[in-house]
Amino acid sequence: MIFKKQIEQINEMIYSGAKEFFDWIARLLGYPEVRGMPILPSDFELREQLQQRDVLPKHITQIPPNQEAYPQNFLEALFGVFPYTMPIEKHFYEHEAEGYYNFYVENYRNMYFLPDWISAFLQIQLKVSVDHSGIEFARDLLFYMLLLYGFVLNIRTLLYWFIIINPYTYPWVFFVDLTDWLYDYLAGLLPCFLGIDLVPSFVMIIVGKLTDSLNHLVFTMPFLPSEGNPVKMVIDGDTKDVVQFHNLPYLWYKYPIPNDLREFWYFERPDIFKFMEQSYKQLGLEFRPLSVISQSSNLVTSVENIPILKDLNISSTQFICSNIFDYQHFWDFFTSTNI
Repeated sequence: MIFKKQIEQINEMIYSGAKEFFDWIARLLGYPEVRGMPILPSDFELREQLQQRDVLPKHITQIPPNQEAYPQNFLEALFGVFPYTMPIEKHFYEHEAEGYYNFYVENYRNMYFLPDWISAFLQIQLKVSVDHSGIEFARDLLFYMLLLYGFVLNIRTLLYWFIIINPYTYPWVFFVDLTDWLYDYLAGLLPCFLGIDLVPSFVMIIVGKLTDSLNHLVFTMPFLPSEGNPVKMVIDGDTKDVVQFHNLPYLWYKYPIPNDLREFWYFERPDIFKFMEQSYKQLGLEFRPLSVISQSSNLVTSVENIPILKDLNISSTQFICSNIFDYQHFWDFFTSTNI
């Protein structure tokens, strides 16, 4: 009986610990905004939404590129056309009511977005806003690094089949050092089949999937991914499912707009600055750059520090009105006196 109670306590501890762990992972991935795929969708609208997503087109990428890609230099002629990223294209547009920073992407069923908290961190802490060419370069760099590592994994797997080659001699030992640490961590994860270790094949699948997924990753700056609206648009005469991002980004409302962007509006694009002030003035946002704000504050400070006004402890309006009153009193006295 005592052991039974201890076993029940242990089961409860394991259950609560596992629940907290999975809840933490779910919150990290954006739950409850991203609820995931339900097991048994009973709601008709939810079932229709899931079925609609299943019929969405799929973003197709080809690694290596198709045979129609011709070599452009001598190296490509010798080693083949080098793979390149094929990300989902973003279409920017301007609208008189929605502003200047609107865009849409075609809706694909294998399209990925960053979680909101990662996108907000990149925009607030790393100052990635309208110009996100830096993180796009980082995505391309990671893409090529994964491709190179997949090439190294492929050579290491081929060494298993060439018994005459000792993999622990130069130059093959470099491939062993770069790959065997990963195989050692995953050893025992998959059983051997007919004496063949399946872990290298499993690792190749994971690396290939990660490499291909980078082509389906969409950066939504200056918007958060959750601000996208799935709508239908007529594009080139065809009705397509798109995800639209428009109007004022949420982070520009919650946090100050980046100063470099405000300077660009104020000094180089006054049409954008005028639109922002007229459209979102009621929100109490500051669209002027810090340099203009500091100049305005210095001008007000210099006016308040005029000596005569400072000594009399009165405002400029009161000073002017009092002098006008004295001059009017003097004129009345002069005109009413008979000389």
